[in-house]
Amino acid sequence: MDSKQIKKELMRRGFDFSMIAEALGKSPSLVSKVASRKARSQPVALAIAKALGEDIEVVFPDVEAYHQQPLTSEQRKQKQRELVALLKG
Repeated sequence: MDSKQIKKELMRRGFDFSMIAEALGKSPSLVSKVASRKARSQPVALAIAKALGEDIEVVFPDVEAYHQQPLTSEQRKQKQRELVALLKG
């Protein structure tokens, strides 16, 4: 879906970018930029997809990075530790 399609379908469902931004604690500008592919944020893209009742792959078929499961906070911490160890070595 392109940005106009996303915006139109959100409106049909009674939502808008500002509502998604507020729910996520993000700026409406970021939500708009993610929808138009001018910025990348998997959490924002996932929220847009959920608001549309679609899988993220349907809404953002062109953004491969969104098609992978996000890391859990523990997985992220582990990866961070690995990176620190690599950079120290």
